[in-house]
Amino acid sequence: MTKDVGWLFLAILVAYGFAMVAPLPRYRLRGRVGAFIGWCFVPLILVCPLLIPSANLGLRAASAFASGDITFKMIEYFCHWDKVDRRIVLREYYRFLIPFPILSAVYPDHKRRLLRPECPWPLVLRLFGGIVGCAIALLAVRALSGIALVRSCFALNHAVMLLTFVLAIESLSRALCALERLAGFDTTPIIRNAYLSRTVSEFWRRYNGRIHDWLYRNVFQATGGRRTPVRSLLLVFLISGLFHEAMFALATSRLTGYQFAFFTIQGPAALASGRLERLAKRGGIAGQIMAHGATILFVAVTSVLFFDGVGKVFPFLYVSQSPLW
Repeated sequence: MTKDVGWLFLAILVAYGFAMVAPLPRYRLRGRVGAFIGWCFVPLILVCPLLIPSANLGLRAASAFASGDITFKMIEYFCHWDKVDRRIVLREYYRFLIPFPILSAVYPDHKRRLLRPECPWPLVLRLFGGIVGCAIALLAVRALSGIALVRSCFALNHAVMLLTFVLAIESLSRALCALERLAGFDTTPIIRNAYLSRTVSEFWRRYNGRIHDWLYRNVFQATGGRRTPVRSLLLVFLISGLFHEAMFALATSRLTGYQFAFFTIQGPAALASGRLERLAKRGGIAGQIMAHGATILFVAVTSVLFFDGVGKVFPFLYVSQSPLW
């Protein structure tokens, strides 16, 4: 076990090593040559999980998460390199690479601090509650997986897994936010009650808001933004799909296309969110229930594609036969 974890440390160390070296050519050489050399380090960082033996899917997934976080930050910073004072450009870059707050990949939002310290005890309780929520989710999925009906019915197995997954990630999100605010950072939870969403568009605004902000800035706005909203939004989901497909392929050594399919399906659904939003606003309580139900049902059904990769990394999540396997 210690030897296996050593592979993880090696992969993460190499990824951060590449990230530390990447800006130096641009800083020294300036111009396009230095910038090009710096960008060449991005694919090297992304493939660092391959340093871990293929049998260790969980460790590869953890390494892919770290490499992805570094990559988002490198792209963000390199795209705004010329806007940072040259006297502090390297110092700010290395500070930006620190993986705390978690997934804070928009510069300079990552260093936003609280104006005044908060009372610690509510945050400590939130941190403790988040940890308890994660533990309950883990125990629940293991207990429910032992039920014969769950083991024989994939739809029921998937529903159970989704419920426990939502509990786990919402709890983890609140625990991490509490920890960050205890450290003085002005952050909000990574996932903000995504299960309350009444449209697919709202769901993706609530789910992983920090990467949403990165995609909005570096993909949506960079490709035209509100001047070409349809194209820009579809490109957001296209880039997200390609990224997730690559990361799961590195973790599982399998290129299935399911991650790419899942995220590309979300694009047209997000474009159609306006109708659901109008239904929720004008249809009263019944309209809100219908919009919310349609959104949750759509995400739940299509998430079978997403959780194909998750199930390979964490095989205990599914105890029944998936139609995709």
